[in-house]
Amino acid sequence: MVPRPLRILVVSNMVPSPAVPQYGVFVMRQAAALQHAGCSVEVVGIEQRSTGLPGTLRKYQRLRGAGAHAADRLQAEVVLGHYLVPTALIARRVARTVSAPYVLVAHGGDVGHLERSRLLRSTLRRAVRGAAAVVAVSSTLADRLTAVYPGLDVEVVNTGVDRALFQPGAGDLSEHGAAPSRPLIVQIGNLIERKNPERLAAAAARLFAERGSGELWIAGSGPLAERLAGLPHVRLLGAVSPGQVPALLRGADVATLVALSEGYGLGALEAMACGVPVVVSQTAPVARDLPASSAVLVDPLSEDAILAGLQAALSLPRDDPAGQAAADAQADVVQARRLADLLGRIARPRS
Repeated sequence: MVPRPLRILVVSNMVPSPAVPQYGVFVMRQAAALQHAGCSVEVVGIEQRSTGLPGTLRKYQRLRGAGAHAADRLQAEVVLGHYLVPTALIARRVARTVSAPYVLVAHGGDVGHLERSRLLRSTLRRAVRGAAAVVAVSSTLADRLTAVYPGLDVEVVNTGVDRALFQPGAGDLSEHGAAPSRPLIVQIGNLIERKNPERLAAAAARLFAERGSGELWIAGSGPLAERLAGLPHVRLLGAVSPGQVPALLRGADVATLVALSEGYGLGALEAMACGVPVVVSQTAPVARDLPASSAVLVDPLSEDAILAGLQAALSLPRDDPAGQAAADAQADVVQARRLADLLGRIARPRS
């Protein structure tokens, strides 16, 4: 527990909305875990909308204004900015309004933007280097960020898994139509190239052909939906509300996260926390936190490797004790206490 109720303003360019409840849900869960750790937390953020460039610029202007107003009302002792692009600039300006330090959290895609754009690296350099601390959600991401900004000191704290939600139990698939053909493979993630759904679908088709039955369910939306929609063994669930995800995972025989790149890969940890064997990309930083008794690591570029991983995962036990212990070690309340300690060390002294 922190020694006093530290006042934290969280600024994020991703927060959930009724229309897109999964968008940035991990930010809200971390805020709740920080409150559980004894902090006073307020969140200001942007919901997902398609607005075009002018609308996007106005959104960020409103975020800066709302953040400054909230920081003043809260008398924030520290500002916590989620995502470097573009929130680093906003967090810096918001923190200035109350003469407070700010801390930035890198998640993955933001670091990718910096790696690809010299202009962005230059634009954000002062904001990133001016932060009282910079946090990355994995050591792999921290290494990538220090390659972008040599000499930058980066802490590693992930957002953690909500163990009150993600735990073993009975699965409930009734929200999603007819009962599946078994084995059931579930992947949570948008239908975008980076999440690798087409290789997964091809590997799953071969597995089901060998076994004579089976289905792949994918919870998410995106541009690849049209390519996958006609496959007889694939059921596209669309966007699934965060509250439905644990029951969906518990109803699976195997969960997968075979993405081509991840900042951390929290979804694999959430599946393991639900007691489900997982097939995980060996390049995902989360892979090092998953015991072999709960997870099979695969090359995400190889359909053959994904198939072999699915076959192996189907022989792993459910509710593996080592997997449950690993999930406990990465619980959101554990990670939030670490973050609260960091923020408490650098917060503005209370007047």
